[in-house]
Amino acid sequence: MAQRIVNIEQMGDALRNTGYKSIENAISEIIDNSIEASANNIFVLVSESIDEISHRKYVSEFAFLDNGDGMDVEKLESCLGIGFTTRSERKGIGRFGVGLPQASLHVCPAVDVYSWQNGYENCKKVFLDIDLVGAGKQTEIEDPIKSRVPEKFEKFLKYNTGEKQYDFTKSGTLVHWKKCDRVSPKTIRSLFQRLEFALGQKFRYLIKLNTHSIKLIHIENEEFNFEVMPNDPMLLMEGNYVLGNPDKPEELLQRKNNPNAVPLFEPYTNESCLDGVVKIPVEYQDKETRKLMQSTVKVAFSKVKDIFYDKTAFPSKDPGSTPMGKHVAKMEGISVVRADREIDFGMFDFYKNINQPQHRWWGCEIRFNPELDEAFGVSNNKQHVELREVRPEDYDEGELKPVWLQINSVISNTISKIYNENKEIRAKSRTVDDLKTPVSEIINTVEVNNDADSETKKIKNETPIKKLIEKNKEVLIEQGVDVVTDEEVIQYMKNKVNIFYKDLRNGPFFDYSFSLGSCQVDINTSHIFYQKFFPHIESKPETKTAFELFIAAFVKTLDETAIGDKKEIADVIVQEWNIKLRRYINEQANYGK
Repeated sequence: MAQRIVNIEQMGDALRNTGYKSIENAISEIIDNSIEASANNIFVLVSESIDEISHRKYVSEFAFLDNGDGMDVEKLESCLGIGFTTRSERKGIGRFGVGLPQASLHVCPAVDVYSWQNGYENCKKVFLDIDLVGAGKQTEIEDPIKSRVPEKFEKFLKYNTGEKQYDFTKSGTLVHWKKCDRVSPKTIRSLFQRLEFALGQKFRYLIKLNTHSIKLIHIENEEFNFEVMPNDPMLLMEGNYVLGNPDKPEELLQRKNNPNAVPLFEPYTNESCLDGVVKIPVEYQDKETRKLMQSTVKVAFSKVKDIFYDKTAFPSKDPGSTPMGKHVAKMEGISVVRADREIDFGMFDFYKNINQPQHRWWGCEIRFNPELDEAFGVSNNKQHVELREVRPEDYDEGELKPVWLQINSVISNTISKIYNENKEIRAKSRTVDDLKTPVSEIINTVEVNNDADSETKKIKNETPIKKLIEKNKEVLIEQGVDVVTDEEVIQYMKNKVNIFYKDLRNGPFFDYSFSLGSCQVDINTSHIFYQKFFPHIESKPETKTAFELFIAAFVKTLDETAIGDKKEIADVIVQEWNIKLRRYINEQANYGK
């Protein structure tokens, strides 16, 4: 007997777990749809409810209103179907077309779509409710019915901010997310801060050109409302979300109109990069014709201005410890931009040592056109690209090379140059005190009277002090402390545990060593656990500290129990623990599917 390919009634959970990293990414997908429909004004409308048990407010509804072309009946009745797309062309931000239903279901179980052309009086509605689908009560997207948008949203169809008059009545679309149960953070203030940062970064070029406007609007309290500003990770844009004040280099000018405000960074130029942009010809195989084609990847670089970084600006302190420096740290990495829209941000194996804070003081942006989607491995939900290190020796001389290999030398070499130049500008500015962390200080306080035998104590007693100082000095230099006295090293050696983050490739989640006379823990930034979960941990300082204490407690226990010959047993235990962790996390990815 023939069977259905998909049992839609059993697909509810699967449809709601579609791989979006965050609510920012899901919302960005809806905004993509608006931009693709020629909208230049987009409202993100948010409504709160009060929890009946806790009596706390929480975000319960979203609506996305735009003044785009609207949809005719045929498109409207298909827009919530899984796999439907109107994006057959490669040009533009869109193309994949999986976004509307999947992005919506990531946040809520029910979505209504209203759209109109040639006047709001022609508004029609379709809906998808995954709970009704699971109960067998909704088996298809019904024909669009004439409807008005909900009353709480209708007042925004013509909206005056005092500075600008908005009119959405000629044509447009409103996407309504109902019964939202996967919103994080749950409060408006925190949510808007996250959205402003993320949306400003992803859509910075469209916002900067004044061709598109994105407003965040709290329906119940319009004091929260504001326009999304460009948030440039290159820190080059005029009118950026964050600017600097040359008269007060440590000051962070955030959303402030200040006549002294200027971008923190400047384009990085050299003999091969005269305007700050390098054009790299890239070969790729056309998906349709299978022919070898060529396109251009543009790579731009920026570096911090001396006035915000050198000894004149900060004669006695590290610029990284200032509000300006802490914001710049959030922007460390490489931005990947497709069709004027950022789709990924990270390291991408173009540089390695994330323990050296000088890496925050440069910027890099990779720009490509949509014909290179397959070459870059652009995901359907436009959340990431596949840019990972590959070995040249794995490819024959005439074989088409992955795009990473084709652009690596330019990016890696330029980053290295900027890094070294910045290092010289600060001229030995990082000190041992800069390596202090809450974790090391907490552990030192707890262990101050602990006189138990340990492997680190044994090493300290058996190793000449000069040798220990030299070994620890090497570690400090690796962490960016260029000038260090023996007295400073001895002070550093009093730390019971030091935690660093390193790229250990295919190694364990963490490695440890007692050879310095203290416990050194290296957490592997390439491990699956770090890649999948650490961004959530790192975003909350208290959670990160607790996590590091969790690891430190384990290693310190090994230090006091695995002395001498017993260390081999401890190594085996840690090795097996790491193997099981990797297996468990891999299995978690498949759990429930």
